[in-house]
Amino acid sequence: MDTRQVTVSGTVGKQVFATTYGSVLLRGLNLSPLSAAAYVAVRDGNASGTVVVEHHAVSNDSKPLIFPGKGRLFRNGMHVKVLGTNAKCYLFID
Repeated sequence: MDTRQVTVSGTVGKQVFATTYGSVLLRGLNLSPLSAAAYVAVRDGNASGTVVVEHHAVSNDSKPLIFPGKGRLFRNGMHVKVLGTNAKCYLFID
């Protein structure tokens, strides 16, 4: 399993895992806002793809989300967008 970090620059952070990497298996994530509430949206494919996972956390409260079984499979790549000042989101990927 690999851990990837999506860090907010300003108020928005995003990272794209394209289909050139093949399918992406998301096992879970940990949303960690520092000074304000944060939100993460994980889409299948690109920025206009279907939102598969949404997760919220209040300020100064790390909030993990672990998927049961093998996790969530993204066949078309994965687009991750994090909103929140100084928020970080750690993705647990296979």
